Amino acid sequence: MNWGEELWDQYGQLEKHTEKGIEFLDKYCHFVKERQRIETEYASALKRLIKNYQPKKKETEDVTFSTVTSFKSILTELQGVANQHDLVAEGLMTRVTKEVQTAIQEFKQERKKLLQDARAKEAAKDRSIKKMDQTRDSYRQAYNSFIAAKQQYEKVESDLNQSRAQLHKSKSNMTQKDQQREDAKNEYILQLAQTNKDQQDHYYNQLPGVFNKLQEMDERRIMKISEYYKEYAQCHRNVLPIIGKCLDCITQHAENVSQNEDSKKVTIKYKSGLVPPEDFQMMDLDEPPKEEPETKPDTVSGNSVSSANSSGGTISGKTKKARRGLKIFSKAFSSVPQVPKPEPSEDFSHLQPAQQKRELQKKIDELQEKVSSEIKSKDAVLKMRDVYSQNPSLGDAASLEPQLMEIGARLDSLRLELQKYQKFMGYTAYSHKETNSLPSNSNYMATAEGKPFTPQGTPQGTPQGTPQGTPQATPHSTPIADRAGGMKAGSTHSLEKGGEAGFEDQRSGSNQSSPSRELPRNEDTTDHALSPGESLTSPVSSRQESFYEDLEDEFEDHPQVKAKFPFHSEDENSLSMEIGDVLDVMEEDTGDGWTRVRKGHDEGFVPTSYLDYES
Repeated sequence: MNWGEELWDQYGQLEKHTEKGIEFLDKYCHFVKERQRIETEYASALKRLIKNYQPKKKETEDVTFSTVTSFKSILTELQGVANQHDLVAEGLMTRVTKEVQTAIQEFKQERKKLLQDARAKEAAKDRSIKKMDQTRDSYRQAYNSFIAAKQQYEKVESDLNQSRAQLHKSKSNMTQKDQQREDAKNEYILQLAQTNKDQQDHYYNQLPGVFNKLQEMDERRIMKISEYYKEYAQCHRNVLPIIGKCLDCITQHAENVSQNEDSKKVTIKYKSGLVPPEDFQMMDLDEPPKEEPETKPDTVSGNSVSSANSSGGTISGKTKKARRGLKIFSKAFSSVPQVPKPEPSEDFSHLQPAQQKRELQKKIDELQEKVSSEIKSKDAVLKMRDVYSQNPSLGDAASLEPQLMEIGARLDSLRLELQKYQKFMGYTAYSHKETNSLPSNSNYMATAEGKPFTPQGTPQGTPQGTPQGTPQATPHSTPIADRAGGMKAGSTHSLEKGGEAGFEDQRSGSNQSSPSRELPRNEDTTDHALSPGESLTSPVSSRQESFYEDLEDEFEDHPQVKAKFPFHSEDENSLSMEIGDVLDVMEEDTGDGWTRVRKGHDEGFVPTSYLDYES
């Protein structure tokens, strides 16, 4: 069914219909633009929301709870969702809006051209009809003139009074009019045939061709709209997998929330390490007053001090009431100055025991990390010096000596500071510094762990059947003995100093327990001259240093990451990985975008952006 045959007489309606069709396409273009604006505004609103609710740095610098960590991860995933909405807006603009605008212009021009063609053909048909009307009028006029001339001739012929010349004139006039009538009739017949032919061609060929082209254009417009509808949906569908993955990650982060871990972190953050105060003694007014024993510093916290002040005031208040001196007591009590807050000290003795231990351990870990970094720098310079020595054309090995000396000096300083903080772990706050030891009825480490004591001073929960000869922790135990890993925390310091710092407390006479694994000592006593880059506290043998570093790496607890994307490389310094591979981080990203990791027994560099540190 086509418009040329069925709608040959509906030119005006077809003109309006095609115009409305293009107007509808333009309306759809405005709809897509509005959707694009909404997507852009929504993405911007999500980004503002993420920025406003991003946890402050000072809120998470100390202890990061699983709820906060998961929420930060959720905000990261939400950022991905916002980016996908930006992509939706961009796709609508480039793949729908611009295409629709181009199609509208093309359809308008094509419609205008077809309508002009139709009007031109209609005008040609009208001219043919007008010409036919003119020949018909000429024929009618000639016919009427002939009839009049014929009647005049008949009248003259019947009148006997008319002369022969008059009769001949009338007959000649009639004959002339008859010839004109015949000529006009013939012209009219020819024009009529031509007009009929033009009209037939117009309604059966010319105009249907234009209408069919209009129909084809309108159908293409409809098909285009269908394609734009699909493209509109596809722009949104393309981002759904990524949005779905973001939502899956949000669900996974929600499952990573652990109430037990958060409770444990709260305990670690706020635990004082003190024991509850002793029972209140009964005050018997019938007995003579006794001197109150001095409160032990390791059983009184800031809260218990204030509580003791409050309790003392209440008891004293009752006594003063009996003596009717309450107002004087209140005035005097209010004038007592507040206990000043202790000033921060280098060994964190101003903190409560558990908090002091935590801060000291944090400082020790920080120093150990710096020592490890300096050792790596030294190894790199040594390797470069060896290369220069083997191939002098690459550089002067002697030029690296000042750098080695500088690194050695920094290592000496860091090791001394590390040794100092390790000693602080044996002389912590609330201990009796006069004798550098705790009383027999107060074990500091157990106090810091919050364990109650037996009268003999042994923490409850300690097995009584411990074999003789088993090393036990002492009040002077360093963090190396306190940590669960035994060697891990102190390995960097003690090993890199060749055992000197690790056994400093033994030389000073402290009863420190040795690590469960005895490290081999360097038996090489051959004297050798120190190079300018080597420090006095550096290992005396590169072989011994390498052994210690390998042993340190064996016991080191490396953080683990998961591969988010596959990575393949033929570079000998790179490591290939697949999605989901769990890797050990051997060296953090130093700013070049690469991280050194280990998978099994293989090590190499991979792009940092390909790793997931949150898993």
